[in-house]
Amino acid sequence: DQHAAAPTPRSLVVLVAELDPGQSVLPASQHALRPARERFAAAWQTVVSGRDRTNPVAGFNQEVVVVLKTGEDPDPLVKSLIAEVSGTGGGGRRTFSTGVSRRVATVAALPAAYEEARRAVRMGRRLNGPGSVAHFDALGVYRLLSLVPDPAELRDFARQTLKGLAADGDPDAEDLRTTLEVLLDTNLNVAEAARRLHFHYNTLRYRIGKIERLVGPFMERPDLRLDLSVALRILHMRGL
Repeated sequence: DQHAAAPTPRSLVVLVAELDPGQSVLPASQHALRPARERFAAAWQTVVSGRDRTNPVAGFNQEVVVVLKTGEDPDPLVKSLIAEVSGTGGGGRRTFSTGVSRRVATVAALPAAYEEARRAVRMGRRLNGPGSVAHFDALGVYRLLSLVPDPAELRDFARQTLKGLAADGDPDAEDLRTTLEVLLDTNLNVAEAARRLHFHYNTLRYRIGKIERLVGPFMERPDLRLDLSVALRILHMRGL
């Protein structure tokens, strides 16, 4: 039938599920850890094979790697698998974070997709804590930040760019950082930013002056706004 719909093209994604570290329920010895790792891998094997036995599943240390055949949007399948492993699949009470690569068309592209999924796991956990789910193609600028091997470089960039606004545990600095973020998010629309922050317009203009005395004339300099935006995102990352 020439009017029949064309089949949905299939592609591959790599999913990496990694047990979250630092939980008090972890046994101390490596020998005692082994059953938990094995149960985690077995849960993924059971759940994935229940959908499609041809999807490979492999367990390595604290992580499980799955290659999934998917259509245009892998998110519904990923969410369904995670929910089943966490619930009835036997994954246990240990939380885990999940990273998903971009879709690839060939088996030869799977090693690069695996690295994408691993980076998504690490960045998702840094942004949202244990139990996070992150898709590599939704990380935005965090994709670039994940390539920086030395966290100290990121910390230094944030401190040097934000100056007094980078002070950790300082309520005034945190308050001004929030104001700066909203201004950047609203493309410097002062009236809209004041509305979102529930400030009077003149109060926000006063705050802008305080911020500029600390970090420089960001209202006039697009390059400085870019640096500030990246620095603020670095501060959102955990464990740096």
